[in-house]
Amino acid sequence: MNDRAKFNEINDNQKERINKVREIFSDIYDWLENNCKGSRETSLAFTKLEEAQFWAIKGISREE
Repeated sequence: MNDRAKFNEINDNQKERINKVREIFSDIYDWLENNCKGSRETSLAFTKLEEAQFWAIKGISREE
């Protein structure tokens, strides 16, 4: 199977760091929901944050 398609096993250190990423992004999501009115711009901010969170987690999970 191509390395890009397979599941990457993660160790405990990576798991802890991924959980920290999720906590930090959760705080940002909460802040935006409580301080920004719903708009196209706010929706785009959420989309970009979701993308950044995805790539941060993907980067950690692909470490050798």
